[in-house]
Amino acid sequence: MTTGRLTLILAALSWVGCSDPTENPEAKDSEESPDEAVETKYEVEWFTAQGTDSEEHVHEGIETTDGSFIAIGHGLNPDNTDDVLVIKVSSQGSLSWKKSFGIPGFKGAGYCIIEVDDGYVLGGALYDSTVGRTQRFLAKLSLSGSLMWERYLQSEGIGGIRGIDKTSDGNLVLTGYLNALDLEENRGFIFISEESEGFVIKVDPEGNTIWEESLPVPQGTKVRQIDDGYAIISCSWQTSLAGVENQQFTLIKLDSNGNLVWEKHLGGPGNDHLYDFDVTVDGGFILGGHTLSYGVENWDYLLMRVDRDGNELWHKTFGQPRGYNPQYIHDEAYGVRQTMDGGFIIVGGSGDEHAYSDNSHSAGPSDEWKVYLVKTDSDGKKLWDAVYPEESVGNNAGEYMALTSDSGVIVFVDTDSQTPPAPNNFGFLKLSNSH
Repeated sequence: MTTGRLTLILAALSWVGCSDPTENPEAKDSEESPDEAVETKYEVEWFTAQGTDSEEHVHEGIETTDGSFIAIGHGLNPDNTDDVLVIKVSSQGSLSWKKSFGIPGFKGAGYCIIEVDDGYVLGGALYDSTVGRTQRFLAKLSLSGSLMWERYLQSEGIGGIRGIDKTSDGNLVLTGYLNALDLEENRGFIFISEESEGFVIKVDPEGNTIWEESLPVPQGTKVRQIDDGYAIISCSWQTSLAGVENQQFTLIKLDSNGNLVWEKHLGGPGNDHLYDFDVTVDGGFILGGHTLSYGVENWDYLLMRVDRDGNELWHKTFGQPRGYNPQYIHDEAYGVRQTMDGGFIIVGGSGDEHAYSDNSHSAGPSDEWKVYLVKTDSDGKKLWDAVYPEESVGNNAGEYMALTSDSGVIVFVDTDSQTPPAPNNFGFLKLSNSH
């Protein structure tokens, strides 16, 4: 379900209350909720899969102002190529519209989407036949899904847009990668390497470049405007004292013109993969991903609280929600948000990546992936965790999340559990917070 998502990115060629920082950060947070806690697990309101009889993978999604939900990713074509795919569903999960973008015989992927006054702006990577390579792709859709304009932000090498945010002056800020490695034998997977180059671009509402700056990391993954500039997350390669190169969480602060203010490398001696973050109410940051530095025997969720200057305050790990042998189970987090109570939600997927195939548990086969959600208080103490949907048969892995206007959660899911014989579709899992 998640094979190949560790150091590679499927791009256009188909691809933070603070606790005592002196506490033992390497201990896995396995504490149960206190007796006095009033937190209860979110309930499934509805779950739907949308797509075709082909293979499709979701990367990001949003709630729209009309209470609907939009997801973006890519869809595999019969000729082993991929198109950018965007699907909108109603507040109850019924299909509103579906749009794809691509060129026959070539590959592309959509990574990010945001709502603007009169539509939606999306970013990704798409093959540009005029230059013969994959370009940073930016497009605008109307509220009904019609294409209003598209832009190829030219680059010398293979590039793509990974993150997008609106700016206070009515423009947009983008981040992503250049000079990725295209390995055709891997069905167009794009590998982000040390030779890759991250970027940040500010564009006007029509997608025209205002300025562009490079980043000291292989890629920009997500971008958020902050009071005095922008924050960007990434993974970057760092060499340990033992001479071993591993990936670490990287948080970057830029000024309003895209100039580097500081760069912080966070994490442990092993590989740590950062996929999402949120700006906290105190101006700091909460980071979410997964870790081999602090986990048990395999990948576990890593939740990290950072102050406004990029200094780590604490981190927590979570995993093994169904009790299988941790040697074989991956717990991979791809979405994190601060909640209204000051706590945090981190979400992703949990499943077997090693053909362990344990069928002895009441939770079902280990190699069936489940959406895994953890709710914590403001200090990162686990209040509860849960897998969703419990009753399904098949694979369901959370790829992104958003808090909803009704105080619930929408999880955007890779799923093969609801629409056989399709190998994988976009899933929309709506969770309600009844308290």
